[in-house]
Amino acid sequence: MITTTEQDQRYTEAAAEFGPALERLTHGYEVHAERRRDLVQDIHLALWRSFRAYDVRCSLRTWVYRVAHNTATTHILKERRRHDRQWVSLDDDLPSEAASAEETIYHQQALDRLTGLIQ
Repeated sequence: MITTTEQDQRYTEAAAEFGPALERLTHGYEVHAERRRDLVQDIHLALWRSFRAYDVRCSLRTWVYRVAHNTATTHILKERRRHDRQWVSLDDDLPSEAASAEETIYHQQALDRLTGLIQ
């Protein structure tokens, strides 16, 4: 088991070396600036915690990116559950003629967002 000082030193080294790269990496996982800042903080916290179990046989770079990826993946899954109504499956049928005006507008807005993201 490592000491808290060793854990802090490893984190400090990793944050100094990979901090800017982690910031850039989060852009691939989160488009909203505020949630991206939260994700960066979550990654740094997870990284600091992870150094309690760091296996020195693994390169620091590999360790950092694996922790970042796992944290970002968890973040995305939580966001999807939290904002489930905002996600539209491409397999979903478009609203029928009998659909309410609200449902039709919701689907149109979702398709507009999707088109914007694709562009």
